[in-house]
Amino acid sequence: MCVSLRLMLEDDLSIPSMPESISPTWLTMMLRRAGVLDRAAVVSIDVMPVAGGSGFVGQTARLQVAYDTRETGAPPTVFAKLSSADPAVRQQLRKVGLYETEAGFYRDVALQPAFPLRVPRPYLTQYDEGTSASILLLEDLRAVEFGDNLTGCSATDARIAVRQLGLLHAYFWESASLKELSWLRALTDETQARAGMYQAMLPRFEQRCAEFLTPGLREAARRFASVVPEYSQQCSHGPQTLTHGDFRADNLAFAGTSNGRGVTVFDWQVARRSRGPRDLAYFLSGSMSVEQRRAMEESLLSVYYETLKTGGVEGYSPRDLRRDFQAGLGAPLTTWVIASGMLDFSSERGADLLKQLWERLGAALDDHQFMSYLDDLA
Repeated sequence: MCVSLRLMLEDDLSIPSMPESISPTWLTMMLRRAGVLDRAAVVSIDVMPVAGGSGFVGQTARLQVAYDTRETGAPPTVFAKLSSADPAVRQQLRKVGLYETEAGFYRDVALQPAFPLRVPRPYLTQYDEGTSASILLLEDLRAVEFGDNLTGCSATDARIAVRQLGLLHAYFWESASLKELSWLRALTDETQARAGMYQAMLPRFEQRCAEFLTPGLREAARRFASVVPEYSQQCSHGPQTLTHGDFRADNLAFAGTSNGRGVTVFDWQVARRSRGPRDLAYFLSGSMSVEQRRAMEESLLSVYYETLKTGGVEGYSPRDLRRDFQAGLGAPLTTWVIASGMLDFSSERGADLLKQLWERLGAALDDHQFMSYLDDLA
């Protein structure tokens, strides 16, 4: 089971401020409450920060754990994901609910018996509503192949990912249970914050990405700034489901299973209640080369649509899917304008990734006549 601990009064059980603050006593208590440990106790922890996992959004580390005795099921490593150590940053991110959303997902959704996707097993979800501090202790994924946005997905892995996306969306399609989750937002719940962040980051995005922005891509980004409220309204009506919000190769891990090759999906900080094809557009426009997407797009749309039908979705036509896919391209546009202006992509890989993402997205916007969609929306 997963442990959900809100405001803990005992000092020794409070949320650690950084991975290095996690003590053997604290970790022993958490793993015992999670049902992972019985008699064994943690005697030492080797903290290994995960490259690229700290900074503005939060702190991530792999904890290598030593115990005082052998015990079946005691994890040799644990993945720790903490909120930013900066209180000001935590309060800023509170506006978009990053920490609360991911804690809520692992607490209320991930462990549902029929949940259709493989996700890292959560040992602990802890979120403090007063300070926005949080910590997740998750299964450390081993013997897997992590996806890479820079190289993109293979044809096989793209089909696997799209099918899993269809399973997720079909499972929660028009589910009344989603509205009972207080942490799960619709886009209209954050229209003002989203529009404000987008407009604030747009000039910085244009400056940082000027060398590889086409005139059409720049115009689409500017035009979208004027219709964010209308876009949020549109995506919060019609068929609603649980969307991942950041469904891309970097957040997928592939491995062989008894049923063939499978995928584990992680990083649920921006899960939302919205139209499912937003996730599909996000994935196809960013996790495949332009040539590969163009060659496979029709077949992948068919895989997704047939998976929805097999999952019991009715009254949703191929035309509906294409309309929602076109609109869904606003999801990566929003994310990458904000991220380009806000986050640090100065490393060699970061610069290459940003260039490829915008080239891929620009091609998808052109291919699907996104400017025409914006004209209709306005």
